[in-house]
Amino acid sequence: MRVLVTILIAWITLGATHATAQESGIRVRTIRVLATDPEAVATFYKKAFGMSETSRPVETPAFKEIIINSGSTPDVARKAGSVPIVIATRPKDAPAGAMAALILEVPNLDKAIEAVKTNGGTLMRPPGKTAGLQYAFVKDPDGNQIELIMSAK
Repeated sequence: MRVLVTILIAWITLGATHATAQESGIRVRTIRVLATDPEAVATFYKKAFGMSETSRPVETPAFKEIIINSGSTPDVARKAGSVPIVIATRPKDAPAGAMAALILEVPNLDKAIEAVKTNGGTLMRPPGKTAGLQYAFVKDPDGNQIELIMSAK
């Protein structure tokens, strides 16, 4: 009986936490992995975890982004409900952690920035715009970078 009550309490708590996260309108958009050799790291994730490439939104001589997700084929990976991984070029002279690893999609960029500052985080640089998105880079109280993204209206 005690185990059943414990499971029920955990289930109710999980449900309440999930509802609060859903109500905020904030969702994990993607996780970024920096690599000096994005091709090699993408191949590692594909072979080690059965992931597939879904797109390459940026591919220049200096910077590359390879998006992968769970799925044995690109089509399955595109339809996956999981959070994708963006493998992005890390310049050879940049230290690990030089770019935000966590990317959150927010419904209101200004309110999200204010919430970060109110709760002990910092704004790294003013918001910018690109290809239908507004974005900002912030740090949590421990110095971890977070990229905030909002779809342009």
